Amino acid sequence: MLTNAVPTANGPVIGAEQEAVRAFKGVPFATARRFARAMPPPAWTEPRRCTDYGAYAPQPGHLDQAEESCLSLNVWTPAGVDRPLPVMFFIHGGAFVTGGGADYDGAFLAKHGPAVIVTINYRLGPLGFLQLHRHGLGEANNLALQDALAALDWVHANIANFGGDPDAITLSGQSAGASMVIALATLPQARGKFSRALALSAPGRNIMSADHADEVARRVLDELELARDPAAIASVALPKLFAAVERVGRRLADETESGTVFGPVLDGTVIAREPRDVFADGSLRDIPLWLGSCRDEMVMFLKSTPPAAMIRTTERNVRAAFGDAGWERLLSDYRATARVDEDPYEALLSDAFWHRPMADLARLHAAAGGAVWLSRFDHRPALEPFLSQGPTHGADNACLWAHLPDFIDRPILKRKGGPMTPADIDVAARFQASLLRFVTSGVPDVAEAWPRFELPQEPLAIFGQPFHIVPLNEGVRSRLWVELSASDNNKKMREAG
Repeated sequence: MLTNAVPTANGPVIGAEQEAVRAFKGVPFATARRFARAMPPPAWTEPRRCTDYGAYAPQPGHLDQAEESCLSLNVWTPAGVDRPLPVMFFIHGGAFVTGGGADYDGAFLAKHGPAVIVTINYRLGPLGFLQLHRHGLGEANNLALQDALAALDWVHANIANFGGDPDAITLSGQSAGASMVIALATLPQARGKFSRALALSAPGRNIMSADHADEVARRVLDELELARDPAAIASVALPKLFAAVERVGRRLADETESGTVFGPVLDGTVIAREPRDVFADGSLRDIPLWLGSCRDEMVMFLKSTPPAAMIRTTERNVRAAFGDAGWERLLSDYRATARVDEDPYEALLSDAFWHRPMADLARLHAAAGGAVWLSRFDHRPALEPFLSQGPTHGADNACLWAHLPDFIDRPILKRKGGPMTPADIDVAARFQASLLRFVTSGVPDVAEAWPRFELPQEPLAIFGQPFHIVPLNEGVRSRLWVELSASDNNKKMREAG
């Protein structure tokens, strides 16, 4: 059944209603020429039918999508609610090169919140992250982050018409989307437009240096033989552009701290400060923050063919920080304390790249006076790839978006859903309830069940069977990391002095 028309700043939209939830899909929030900043879409006067997802952002496997019309969002809102509802604004992941809002059906969360759920598209790969402003292409820097900001602006201005509360917006995202959330939260332009933030499985290094981003752009221009005419990149066919980026990426992957070539960039303009410094100085102390990761994050990347570049770069970075002897001490301790089903090498890399950076950010926010909660997802969903790989990267996300008692299909990722086991349902229900409580109140659970992260206790919530709390800073592994980090810091101080 079609909904009544809902007014927006650009024109009225019509969605579809099913099972007491209204869905508005493919709503344009902006338009953009290649390598240009997003602008408001052309206005319309007749009600626009928004019942199907909009075009995906161009990406490998979907290079036939329309570039100019990929900036759309999707809204799910409960029907018949007579009060403004909290809003969850979700930024998808996909290593900054794949994905889209169409992979996340928010109807179940909207109905059970009740809450308004928003998923967005933003430009990916070279179209969203290739930094070309130093090569004469004006505003071509951090375009994907500017897309997300434009979507947030649209939601803040229009969501009241869909039953949402513009003063109760939660920024949320997973993987690359979590990096976007952390960066977006620190932008002065975003202040006052959101009230809390959730980041699931943010990579260890959220921000790239401007010099490295410039080197990526230079190599792509060289690969396309456009060094003398950079502006011509705006008319290169998408298959040719993406193929050139892939070749450059393979050569550059081992030269980055994160093993990736794209991501938000500390460009001094859009992102003027390192986001962690903004959290540390207390600028965001009034923003409740939930940081989460999955127990076996790195398994998926170890099992990829070939293994993801972040595997090699993470080991190299640990060795650079602590020396070969420090690396061997860590690996020896991980082997000595490994669970029966645990790969010690994977566990060490997961801690180095995912878990410890998240804990460090939690410490910064807590020390600055902010409310923060830290979680780890230990449940193995009965859905591939998790059924064979355990609670690896994305396991929490699969349960977050499930329509109990079923996992949902992910059309862009080409993953089928399926029925959930009783254990899946139990853990997913707890995870969703915590998220919806956080979106509603800024607190994911009562203090007795899940205390906020504070020094020196550092409680870590474990989503498994049963849900429980463990101290983050206990155990042989934690003590060795602290010892090695202190030694490294003392070495740097001696060298600086």
